[in-house]
Amino acid sequence: MTSDRRDLIDGYFDDDLTADQQKALSEWIKADPENARLFVQSALLHDRLRNTLTLEDSSGDVGLSERIQMPQKRMRRFLLTNTLGRATAAAAVLIVGLSSLWFSIGTPTATAAVRELDRIIVNSLRWKDRTYEIVVEDITPDRQGRQPLGPESKRPPKPPLDGATLHLRAGNQFVLIRKTEEGVPFITGCNGQQSWAINTRGPVRVSSDVHRFDRDLPGHETSIPLTNLHEGLQQLKRAYDVTFSALGPEEYSPEDGHEARLLVALKKPKDRGPQRVEIIYDATTGRILRMRFIQMPYGPDRLDLRLSLVGEQELPLDFFEHTTHHASNRKIETEN
Repeated sequence: MTSDRRDLIDGYFDDDLTADQQKALSEWIKADPENARLFVQSALLHDRLRNTLTLEDSSGDVGLSERIQMPQKRMRRFLLTNTLGRATAAAAVLIVGLSSLWFSIGTPTATAAVRELDRIIVNSLRWKDRTYEIVVEDITPDRQGRQPLGPESKRPPKPPLDGATLHLRAGNQFVLIRKTEEGVPFITGCNGQQSWAINTRGPVRVSSDVHRFDRDLPGHETSIPLTNLHEGLQQLKRAYDVTFSALGPEEYSPEDGHEARLLVALKKPKDRGPQRVEIIYDATTGRILRMRFIQMPYGPDRLDLRLSLVGEQELPLDFFEHTTHHASNRKIETEN
């Protein structure tokens, strides 16, 4: 990579590119997949550098802005020079997943809020299992009288989402645990190749359609699936106007003491999806702490829904297999 290209990449993350420079950077990234790889690698390094400087600043008396002015570019270039060529499987996944990130560069939407959203997107792709608690704040009937069509309409109503637990892993893997009125778990999930459902009685249903049982969660109708946060975040870039602001300790205080920020996304006219999405995230790492979806379409209703992060522990390798969640003697029924 030439020094001119490094200057453009550095300038993008320092928010000091002119419109012509943004256009030049965008054209360079789109010209070659290798250029896209280098840009994504730089994005990760920038995020790593920002985290390091912010953490150091929290234990000292010198202001963060004073620390960053001169050392940041030198440190970033040093990290970039010493890590180019170390392409790993995880980096390859990030490059594929961030395909829309670099296509937004050089456009009027490349605002500071969009760059904050980009940081959240980068973090959402990192290989770490996450567990969220779901709370349904409100339900608004929308299309009264209309009944859902298809096989699901002939089956008994599913247990409510309120109070459910959602486990997520990269690669469209999820486990959703709800409870019936009798307190018995009703579990659906996907291992990335097969989706499955474990009812309180009857056979375990398994399908080669990975989206067969994620319809129990809202969002799939409007390209904001809760089982794939990365895909949903990309949709926010396409169909929403975003802003962000800092949150004081009285509004939200992360356990690690980091600053929390609020990103608000408002749906653009004529696009489908929840009217408003709120994301509380760690300003240092970009880690999502809480999400709220206001007026989220869900069949004939609209939901106000909240997901709160309750764990990031590494789950067992086979956790997203249906065999982990039922007795070995349960009958298995395969569907298309």
